[in-house]
Amino acid sequence: KQKTAYEIIAGDWSSDVCSSDLLIESLCSLPSKLHKQYINAKLCSSTLEQIGDKVISKYCKNRFCRVCNRIATGKLINGYSPVLEQMENKMFITLTIPNVEAKILRGSIQKMSKTMRLIQDLRRKQKKPVYRAIRKLECTYNVHKNNYHPHFHLILEGGEAQADDLIKDWLSYYPESVAEAQHKTTAKEYLELFKYFTKLTSNTGKTYKNGSKLIDEWSFPEAIDIIFTAIRNIRIIQPMGGIKLVKEEIDELTAETIDETLPVKNTIYIWNGENWYDPFTQENFSSFKPTKNLAAYRQKIRYLEN
Repeated sequence: KQKTAYEIIAGDWSSDVCSSDLLIESLCSLPSKLHKQYINAKLCSSTLEQIGDKVISKYCKNRFCRVCNRIATGKLINGYSPVLEQMENKMFITLTIPNVEAKILRGSIQKMSKTMRLIQDLRRKQKKPVYRAIRKLECTYNVHKNNYHPHFHLILEGGEAQADDLIKDWLSYYPESVAEAQHKTTAKEYLELFKYFTKLTSNTGKTYKNGSKLIDEWSFPEAIDIIFTAIRNIRIIQPMGGIKLVKEEIDELTAETIDETLPVKNTIYIWNGENWYDPFTQENFSSFKPTKNLAAYRQKIRYLEN
């Protein structure tokens, strides 16, 4: 039987909330400065109100919430796509600094943003064209060294010459950085720029017998909390060179007509960990069933040793 548009959308929605639950549960157990926000994220979309053929849900608007992040990502893609499509000679750039300890992570990220402003200001003083780009902040955790790797990805206009100039300018402020760690390549697909800002899994460093890397989906809540705390109130996607800013924020309350096949009624649905259900009829909101990957993810969460 072919699924209706409603069943597909409802299933995707269920999958997002279910995935988010697994991470947020672990974060809620930590003595974090973001504890209140984690609780709000856990409650995000926990209740759906159906009025006729519309379903209304309240969103937490936290960037670590998979549901809200997906909505914000869509908004950013829609906002920046026209500019990116018009860019000529697009290059995908990665700018890095040496890994840092947790205690200086936030300061290091703030310095990185300040450095980009200084680079642009210097080019203005030198009467050179400023770099026109959209940049994204990312941060990963190195479980073996117990430190963090903040870095920028950029879609830059102007071709290889501009890319070389930007990398040279960056290294002038970070001479301790490894030149080979700065990357440039032709930008073939810009949607990668808008993916989730931090990788929530860790590479164990192990390899298969054929030499290819083995990626183990371990997730470290303490490290993730340190990253989220470090980037609070810091913009993840930032335009440069006169490109208009697209805000990441989403509306607190959203109503959407899902599909004409949705039964018209007035009721509420409550999240039970795997699906929303009608407390009056016990009927599920969607036919979604957690996948084996989602079920296994809970077993992949690892807490750091004190």
